[in-house]
Amino acid sequence: MKRKKKAAEPAAKRRRPRDRDGELVGDGDLISKLPDDILGTIISLLPTKDGARTQAIARRWRPLWRSSALNIHGAHSLCSNAFKCFSIVSRILADHPGPARRFHFHHIRLHKHKKRHAEEAAQVDNWFHSRALDKLQELDISFEFLGYEPRKLYPLPPSVFRLASLLVATFSFCEFPSQIAPSLSFPTLKQLTLFRVFICEDVFRRVLSACNVLESLELTDICDANCSRLGISSKSLRSVSLCACFSGKGELFIEDAPLLERLLLPCPGAGSDTVRVIKAPKLEILGPLSPCIPEIEIANIFFKSLIPTSLNNTIDTMKALALEFSATDLNAVIDVLRCFPCLEKLHVIVREGTQRVLALGAKVMEHVASEAYRAS
Repeated sequence: MKRKKKAAEPAAKRRRPRDRDGELVGDGDLISKLPDDILGTIISLLPTKDGARTQAIARRWRPLWRSSALNIHGAHSLCSNAFKCFSIVSRILADHPGPARRFHFHHIRLHKHKKRHAEEAAQVDNWFHSRALDKLQELDISFEFLGYEPRKLYPLPPSVFRLASLLVATFSFCEFPSQIAPSLSFPTLKQLTLFRVFICEDVFRRVLSACNVLESLELTDICDANCSRLGISSKSLRSVSLCACFSGKGELFIEDAPLLERLLLPCPGAGSDTVRVIKAPKLEILGPLSPCIPEIEIANIFFKSLIPTSLNNTIDTMKALALEFSATDLNAVIDVLRCFPCLEKLHVIVREGTQRVLALGAKVMEHVASEAYRAS
């Protein structure tokens, strides 16, 4: 007597695979099979809210968020209500043991009411006292104007200066304190950006001197009424970028920068700063030079509204130069080129039509050919 074949079991009754914690694993769930360290890296790259939500996926995922590097991106990515973000960020820093890699919070807004304002200011200051931020690598914070004084900027919390592990720091729309601790130190900071900040010359020098390995400095709209002159001295600095460095007229002195290779000047219309490069023996990239810069001095060569005051000195280290030129006298460009005899790259922007661009190009090529012939 033949046995009847057993009917196939419904798909719902088949034994489904389980992970090492006993959780069911779907046929297409390959992510849960990854090692914990890889899952932790994935979680750390997610937006803050989504990273925390992974704890609800399965039992195995619950400890992963707390053991992953913390990245905080504040503002609307956490909550549409700007004021509720304070408590959310505080709760995250309390729940997560760290370490944190990035802390980005733009447009920090405090209540106008003085009591609420003081409470929220204390809360912001407590953020940077958190143990979760002890090894923070990247900081990017900006504030809104104080509500009761529309043009006054928010004071930078003093606790920020304890973050000695920073690699990259950006401060926007805030006021640096008039005095800082003598022990200030950022031994690993390589990139510093100051955008629309109040900072006096003495504090600026102290901040730079605390950054022993700083390589890149970007300054935009330094707007302290008592600060119309900034001096830069750094043994490690390689790049300086200026964009309307001062809110009004001001002077920037690069006094001693032995490793400086690149100096990016304000674009036309972005400001009327005077720039003086006293000592930068390795400067190779410069620009854009334009008539909008009232005066620039580089190694005893003065340019006033782009025109060099003397052709007796040259800068042999310069390899790349950008020119922003709109005057009708094209011979002025040739005079500028005579100051940089070792150029390898030249970027010229002319805003007066195709014919003038072609005429300028012809003159430049003629000059380059004559200089090459003379050198041979």
